[in-house]
This record gives sequence, structure tokens and C-alpha cells, in this order.
Amino acid sequence: MDPKLDEAPSIKVMSYNMRIASPPSSNWGGTDLAAIADVINRNKPDIVALQEVDVYTKRSGLDSNQAMELGKLTNMEYFFAKAVDRSEGDYGVAILSRFPIKESKAYRLPVSPGSDGEIRGLALIIVEVNNMDVVFMSTHFDHLSDKNRLLQTEKMMEVLSLHKDYPVIVGADFNMEPDNKVMDEIRNEMTGCTFCPLTFPQINPNTTIDYIMVNDMATKSLKLLNYYTVKEDYASDHLPLIGEFIFEE
Repeated sequence: MDPKLDEAPSIKVMSYNMRIASPPSSNWGGTDLAAIADVINRNKPDIVALQEVDVYTKRSGLDSNQAMELGKLTNMEYFFAKAVDRSEGDYGVAILSRFPIKESKAYRLPVSPGSDGEIRGLALIIVEVNNMDVVFMSTHFDHLSDKNRLLQTEKMMEVLSLHKDYPVIVGADFNMEPDNKVMDEIRNEMTGCTFCPLTFPQINPNTTIDYIMVNDMATKSLKLLNYYTVKEDYASDHLPLIGEFIFEE
């Protein structure tokens, strides 16, 4: 690597659908939050977008706030955004950050009335990196229909427009492959992978549904150096996805 690049200010982000910390091998028979924390600690990201996070649910433990506990296990600040009630508690997305969280906001992404789709969450934080305020978002789209994913895309774009003057990085499980037409709507406003690694399932992955993307402002201040998945076949049914950026001078 060019020494100048190696010395440049950088930010390493991870997007990880953590499957409520229930290892696939358990067949939803329990949780192993320490395994999720180990994945994060081994890879040392600065910010993590988490999807499928439980807070005080019967299935994951009525005394368990997974976002808060992962914050403690990784020595990172956390923010949780609820999507829906689930198993007598809350279910949604979260963000972990090594940088102090200056601001945080939670949004819900809609579905068509009467559809079987699921309202999803969007978590947003603002942190200062390299003397610059950066917006980081975590979200998770409906898995059933493009109609619902389009509605959720439109809501995400509304949120994005409110922060167009900031560099924005999004970590997401969009539940659609790169050639999906709804992805074209996202790419009209955001830049992502050219050659997208397979992210699901965790063993012999055959599809890409997890992404790290940036807005136009971020492309002016950040350069993507590496974009890859991490081999991890125990903790979740998705592979962790990592993007490594440096700040342009």
C-alpha cells in the first residue's frame, strides 16, 4: 500500500445482520451475544450498522437489551431504533460507534396498508471524524415485496435529503440483489459496490443483500479503499460486510 494512504485519516465501517444473536445452528433455540461481539472485536470497525436487534424480548431475554450489551462488550457507544413490537419487547436496528455520538434519530419505514410486509427501522447518528461531522445510518428493508421496499426506499431518501450537506454512510440489509430495479432508485442518490460480494447465507453464500453505500457529499470527502465480507459461519446467517474509507485531502 502507498505509505501516504496508510497514514491518511480513515474510517472502517461494518454492516451486520446479527439474527438477534441466535446462531443458525441453534435453530432459534437460544442466543450467543458474545459471538456477535467477538466478530466485531476481531475486525475492529469504528462504526457498526446492526440489523435484527432485540431489546427486552421474551425470545432473547426479557432482561436483555442487545444493543446496550453489545456496546459494553465492544466498548462502543450505541443507539437503537425500534421498528416493531416483537416477542413482548422491541425489535429493530442499531448502531455501535467508537466515536462519541453527537446526535441520534430513529425512523420507521412504512409498508403498503393491508400488505403482509413488515415496518422496518432506520437508526441515524452524527459523529465527528477527522474534524468533520459524518452521518451514519443503519437500516433493514422488508423481505417480501418490491412494492414495500420501494416505499421504504422513498422514506430513506427523505431522511437522506434532510442530511444532504453531510457525508452520509449507510449500512443496510436491503433484502434485494444488485440488479433489482428498486436498487436503481437507491443508486440514483447513493454510490455503492461495483462488484458486490455475496453476503447470504453465511455458508456457501449465493446472494448479495447487504450493502454499505454513501451519498454524493461522502464521495467528495471519502475514498473507498476496501470492501469485503468476513468469513464467519457461526454467529449469524449473514456474513459481516466491511468498508474501509480514507479521507481525501
